[in-house]
Amino acid sequence: MSGWGFSRGRVNLAVLVLAAATAVGGFVASGLGTGTGEREYYAEQLRAAEIMQEATTAIKASRLASGIPIDRNLDPNETGLIGEEFTSITTSVGILEAKRTATNPDFAALIVRYFKEAGLGPGDVVAVGASGSFPSLILATLSAARALDLEPIIIYSVGASMYGATIPEFTFIDMLEAAREAGVIPYTLTAVSLGGEGDEGAGVLFEDGTEVMEAIAERAGVPVIREDSIAASIRKRLEVYEEHSRGRPIMCFVNVGGASANYGNTLASLEFPNGLVMRPPLLAAGPERGLVFEFAAAGIPVIHLLDVRGLALRNGIPVDPVPLPSLGEGRVYTTREYSRGRALAGLILSLGILAAGALGGGATGRGSAVRSPYG
Repeated sequence: MSGWGFSRGRVNLAVLVLAAATAVGGFVASGLGTGTGEREYYAEQLRAAEIMQEATTAIKASRLASGIPIDRNLDPNETGLIGEEFTSITTSVGILEAKRTATNPDFAALIVRYFKEAGLGPGDVVAVGASGSFPSLILATLSAARALDLEPIIIYSVGASMYGATIPEFTFIDMLEAAREAGVIPYTLTAVSLGGEGDEGAGVLFEDGTEVMEAIAERAGVPVIREDSIAASIRKRLEVYEEHSRGRPIMCFVNVGGASANYGNTLASLEFPNGLVMRPPLLAAGPERGLVFEFAAAGIPVIHLLDVRGLALRNGIPVDPVPLPSLGEGRVYTTREYSRGRALAGLILSLGILAAGALGGGATGRGSAVRSPYG
């Protein structure tokens, strides 16, 4: 620091310690008694949560009108977003706690935060790839997109893990239609696939599973992705996203669930972080690495939604709450406030102590306890 008139050899060690302690004290004091405040995009977060809640209400009404009851033992908040444990389209193990946690509209607020942190604005195109494992998180994503006026391109896989969209007569295809008819969510699916093992409807628990999934996919009324390998399914999805973006850049990819084409079919997929990922810690190679890696390799932000419990705990969203909390009141809507004045005062005082120590040491000619090796 000799360029500023300071010399390490002229400042007493005690002065250095006092200056450092003062700077740290100023930082600590900046956070005392200031509490938390609403995020700058709180209004958009609240709007997204409201949209998700309105959509859930419409979906519940549609489900009951279709004669499909809600089991309160599985769905104590009666959202209508929880499916059955085993059906002909159940493809893998699922955790009921995670499915119920994900029905909280606070997740729509969280995804608004991710979209904002990724730098998205009105009119931006978002690619969405989702299995039926977490219909509530697809709804949260679309609610956030609606609140921010984004344009999602949605590819849905019919297969679902336990307690997801496992009811053949009421998959996310039907849920989205209910929300559209209610005027809450304006979006439509772009394409569907069967999902399950190999994205071919394989690996289901019942013999007629693939046949049922084929019928559901055809009922969606949109193109069905049928390829002979995961690698081909990944390539086809990229083509669909590119075609429907109509020359505009895709600004973000959202993966909901663990469909192989989206999440990947490699051990590296297990290392892909949940939440917003701007730069993944590693980039897998190979034709089956999944769209999370394909988009990340292209420098496009990825929002990965699979570990619901982890996402909830990190972002102040309650795990498996009954009843669901009021909108707009959780930690996901707030940010910690700091006093810039206190922090600045601590910094100025710290520099003052250093300056006084340097001048004092130089005036008296006394050496510092910390000696320069160069004398």
